Amino acid sequence: MLVNKKRHKITLTLLFLSIFYLTFCCFIFFFIANAAIDLIFDGKVILTRKVIIDIIVVSVIAGVAGGSRSWLFAKLDERKARKKPQADSH
Repeated sequence: MLVNKKRHKITLTLLFLSIFYLTFCCFIFFFIANAAIDLIFDGKVILTRKVIIDIIVVSVIAGVAGGSRSWLFAKLDERKARKKPQADSH
């Protein structure tokens, strides 16, 4: 069994990249969901400036919450791994 022993350092750059990535993914998802809901209930897709701004705001909130939470847990795991002595498993 192959084990990746190389640990990547959890940096602020990774935090901002994960926030940006998650915000982008949420924007795409919420945009498609909004269009599908409009299509199902109204029979047409209505995109106004207010709708797009609402989607952007919700996406940023979800991206910041999810990205910072995952970064924080990765940082905590990194600290925990440094404190715990590594046992040789041969």
